[in-house]
Amino acid sequence: MCPEYRDDLAKALKLCDMAEAELPKTYAAGLALPGAFNTAGSTIFGGSQAGTYIGAQEWAISLKEEGVDLGQEGIMDEEARVMFSTAVAIMGTDEQQSMLDTKTVRVLKDESIGLEIVSIIPSDDLTREMYAHQNAITAHKIRLEPLGKLVCRTYLIADFNEYDLPKDEYPDGRLSKTEEDKQYEFWVEDRVLSECFVGMKLDAKILTLDGGITILDDVRETMCSFYKWLPNELWMLRHPKEVVIRKKEPEDEPMESNGGDGEENSKEKFADDESDEE
Repeated sequence: MCPEYRDDLAKALKLCDMAEAELPKTYAAGLALPGAFNTAGSTIFGGSQAGTYIGAQEWAISLKEEGVDLGQEGIMDEEARVMFSTAVAIMGTDEQQSMLDTKTVRVLKDESIGLEIVSIIPSDDLTREMYAHQNAITAHKIRLEPLGKLVCRTYLIADFNEYDLPKDEYPDGRLSKTEEDKQYEFWVEDRVLSECFVGMKLDAKILTLDGGITILDDVRETMCSFYKWLPNELWMLRHPKEVVIRKKEPEDEPMESNGGDGEENSKEKFADDESDEE
């Protein structure tokens, strides 16, 4: 029946299978990202996690003693610096490693952008070995997780969030595509990488540091590989809302009460109406 829709139904079934596999991972990745190292970088360089550590606050200590789970408490600056410097020493280039000893690392760019994951590279044997050696030294203070690499490229979501920008500068209702297909490489823990998949979309905030180090400062939203705004959604977003002006209706006058039965009063009114007609 309806063979003309067979191809469309096959595509819809394929999309449902993809959704069944990707939606749980998308949710899990949203909880896991950006990971401890990127949270540490955000803390150090004034990102979204800066100043969020509450573990040393008296009120927080008191609540924890009472058994209250405060959830994410942020990272201490000292702990964040150990995480960051260790990662650069193990994962960074010679230039990036020497940069830590010779000058203050600066934030060159702070941007919010859409990303698509193009490659996931878990940590290699040498990296895991070096982290194991470091953990043996600092086990009494902090435990560090081996880092792999999350390679992403820019992904422009056609949601027309900036449709009201000047049309002479932004004719498509969004920012320029000059950064399209630009690649970013982030250092992310293996545990977090295991929740991600190639093709997954991210709405993220990125910090670019001296030496080309990029920090995944914040991940606002994670989306499936087939994420796309449909034309009718775009139209609904841009379509102006209808304004209806209604006249204020006069309030109903309260019925006078003479203390008698309501039914009896209505009967008397009905009888009066009949006598008037006669």
